[in-house]
Amino acid sequence: MIHKTHERESRLPEAREEKVTEWLKRFYYLLILVLALYLVYLLRDVLVPFVLGGLLAYALTPAARFLNKRGLSWKLSVVIVFLALLLFFALLFFLIIPEALSQLKALASSAPRYIEDFVGKILEAARALDARYPELRLAEAVEDFLRNFLGNFENYLQTITKNILNLVSLFMSVLFLGFVVTPFALYYFMVDAAKIRGTLVRILPRERHREYIELLRDVDRVVGNFIRGRLILSLFVGSTATVGLLAMGIEFPLVIGIIAGIADVIPYLGPIVGTIPALLFASTKSLWHVVGVVALFSGINFIEGVVVTPRVMGKETGLHPVTVLFALLVGGKLFGALGVIAAIPVAGVLKGILLHQKKTKQKVTEHGNTL
Repeated sequence: MIHKTHERESRLPEAREEKVTEWLKRFYYLLILVLALYLVYLLRDVLVPFVLGGLLAYALTPAARFLNKRGLSWKLSVVIVFLALLLFFALLFFLIIPEALSQLKALASSAPRYIEDFVGKILEAARALDARYPELRLAEAVEDFLRNFLGNFENYLQTITKNILNLVSLFMSVLFLGFVVTPFALYYFMVDAAKIRGTLVRILPRERHREYIELLRDVDRVVGNFIRGRLILSLFVGSTATVGLLAMGIEFPLVIGIIAGIADVIPYLGPIVGTIPALLFASTKSLWHVVGVVALFSGINFIEGVVVTPRVMGKETGLHPVTVLFALLVGGKLFGALGVIAAIPVAGVLKGILLHQKKTKQKVTEHGNTL
């Protein structure tokens, strides 16, 4: 009895020591993580082209893999995809962006006229209702509301447009600077993809290789589905909106289409965001133009949700719209352009880790139940 008591007492310091060691390990890893994040923050401007190159390589690797399976060498497959991407960016910078900037400048100068026409139609409708129902006094209330709400709206809109143009020119200069680094990063990330994966696997403890490979697959499913899927969907929404508005004769179709496409990075937000300015411009034409705009964006939303999304993203949609919005806002606030670019992949990685942990717990539970 005395021997057992002595043995129990001797184990207590060992247990405490193990607990302290475990907490020190956790603190050590947390400290490394904080220092790494601080280093990323300091180097955020330098890292942008490398992160962009890595993400593009990640998004385009399936296309190179497709060509490789058709009998082409891996290097030739990468070169073909790389040249196709360069052609796309050449079209973007020499045809689409100049036209978009031209439309944006025209929008800034003509915005007051559109706002005036829009307000005039609202007041006209309110006065027509007042003529039929004098007790409403709707026109007066609407006029007061519009005066308060739109007091300095024209100047505010012109200021915003000017800031957007400045931001676009700054972004373009950063992007042109990145053209020196990003293509090299993209090319070598794609060519050496197998070597990079092999190096990552070798760094990890050998006894846990299988677990980490499963984790990487779960992360790849979430991040890959979302990034590739959203790129295709954004392109679909932006191009369809542009062509539809152009066919209807709505002003500034390219600007509205680009806005809708970019906004569609957050699932289903693109058609909603695109509808608002399109309705403003359609209201200055006729009721049929308004109906056409509503029908166009409702159709885009329906086709995106029912037809395109299931085909390009499958059953696993990856990330919730609120998660995407939160990640973009937090990433942009903390790390600027780098944060915006890396926000969705990081959120996807975190979700992939959580899914993997959930699957592991389920396997352990099922294994325990079978014993």
